[in-house]
Amino acid sequence: DGLMSRRAGDVATRDPKTIGPDALVSEAVAVMNGNKVNALCVVNDAQAVQGMIRLHDCLRAGVV
Repeated sequence: DGLMSRRAGDVATRDPKTIGPDALVSEAVAVMNGNKVNALCVVNDAQAVQGMIRLHDCLRAGVV
């Protein structure tokens, strides 16, 4: 079947790269570049997702 009939869990990244909420944005960019990804899950010590940081967000903020 086509994409329209697939579930989000079927196409989601199974082991997303993560970073802690206190990491510097420069660290996040380095992790993204090193892993050739354009987004990271921001997770706390309990590995609960706090949000996402995208390379696009960093570019828009003038960090990169």
